Amino acid sequence: MKTRIRIFAMLILFAIGLAACGEPSPAVEQLPVEQPTRTPGPTLPPVEVSRPPQSTATPSPQIEISLSGTCAGTGEVKYYKLDSELMNGELYVSVYLPPCYDAARAQGYPVLYLLHGQTFDDQMWLDLEAGQIADELISSSQSQPFLMVMPYEEFYYRQPDTTNYPEVFTDEVIPFVDTTFNVCTERACRALGGISRGASWALRLGLQHWELFGSFGTHSLPTFKGDLDDLPDWLAEIPDGSAPRIYLDTGRFDPEVKTAYRVEQVLNEKGIMHEWHLNDGRHNTDYWFAHMREYMQWYAAGWEEMEPEQ
Repeated sequence: MKTRIRIFAMLILFAIGLAACGEPSPAVEQLPVEQPTRTPGPTLPPVEVSRPPQSTATPSPQIEISLSGTCAGTGEVKYYKLDSELMNGELYVSVYLPPCYDAARAQGYPVLYLLHGQTFDDQMWLDLEAGQIADELISSSQSQPFLMVMPYEEFYYRQPDTTNYPEVFTDEVIPFVDTTFNVCTERACRALGGISRGASWALRLGLQHWELFGSFGTHSLPTFKGDLDDLPDWLAEIPDGSAPRIYLDTGRFDPEVKTAYRVEQVLNEKGIMHEWHLNDGRHNTDYWFAHMREYMQWYAAGWEEMEPEQ
């Protein structure tokens, strides 16, 4: 009798096991990639939004005018949200206005467009004290007053050929700046700079749209796939004597140092004037912070021949 009970119990357990094996496994939920939080702004068209800076390094809005007539003090950073048709969503842009910015000044201001690295956002350059350095250069008359425009690439993890970020930049960001602020819209008045992934974009945009920028810089450059192969063709499309001013730098221990060096070699092979710096350092914020003043001085030097407004 006991044997029959044991057999019956074993059959029941076996049947339960078969039923469990036949059930489908629960689906694994794909969590969305977490993005930096943004303070919601009002409805669009482009509006200024209130978004507290992420670093104490951001310039304060206080403005001072020196007795000598030279603008001194600190500039102001404003935050904007654009309704981007190309992105089918919102586009955030940080804008640095120089000390004594005058919307009615007869001569428009030069503009420096700055692109951030992967996993960073439009505060990256400000966190590296680009704003303070710009204040100092302007206040000491080492540079003309200029604006800095820093768009946020929200989908920085996408492959370059699966994003319309280049078109967003050329067809939406630049027109927004040209129509919103008192800026010079000539090619010589625009400069473009990028760090890391932003440097990859700066190389593409600076050469493919050479007619838009008088200068561009790539800092710790890793090129996008295929760009080294396309580089000679991009250079061949630029009319003689029309290449922008070009600045390249990287650290000796940067994992992409060979890539940056190969770009420099191609520029030499094609006879394109440029400035090249191979520094000590790695691919990190310590390196970029250490060289930020050099970057800002180089960009500002491109506007030395422009006569400042009296």
